[in-house]
Amino acid sequence: SSHFGSAAPIASRAWRDTVAMQAKLAEQPAMPSTARRLLLALVGVGALLTTSHGPAFNFAGMGAGYAVSGARRCQNSQRASVQMQSQVKERLRWVEPTPPQDLVAEAEAEGFRLRPKYNFQKVGYVISDANIKTRVALVEYFLFNAKYGVYYKRSKKFHFHDEYEVSKLGDVVLIAPWRKLSTKKSYRLIEVMRKSTAPVHV
Repeated sequence: SSHFGSAAPIASRAWRDTVAMQAKLAEQPAMPSTARRLLLALVGVGALLTTSHGPAFNFAGMGAGYAVSGARRCQNSQRASVQMQSQVKERLRWVEPTPPQDLVAEAEAEGFRLRPKYNFQKVGYVISDANIKTRVALVEYFLFNAKYGVYYKRSKKFHFHDEYEVSKLGDVVLIAPWRKLSTKKSYRLIEVMRKSTAPVHV
């Protein structure tokens, strides 16, 4: 004690730092419990070393600083992740284009209904609704043979996304391209044009 000075004020200062450290940790609810226990152990060891070896080993104040900086880093990372999630949601939000209401009313008075027009839109009927939020539409089309001067029929299957599962087996649907959601699914449902009234199981 003659080399490092009196041990009593050093011990009181160390335990005072330990109490202050515990209070600061209690004010930081974002810090995980494991990190909180680890830092409390570090502060306790620092207090014991300070008591036995003097101010050269004053780790209690260092532990308090590390705890506060660690809690602030946790809070900043959580805040950044929340902001990133909100930005992603804003970027992925889709607003369906709708025609003006006066044109819709005018068309309804004349006996037909307006709908948006999309590039590469397809009209087909649902041949599978087994998967969740995914349907398979069979699109039939005709091609012209110039040699024989006749049309011949071809068909193709399209997987499309149905968020609210409004289309059922046998319905006639209008689908349009969208961002790629999986290996086969890059279309989405625009409208169910005609509901199927035929029984699914005979």
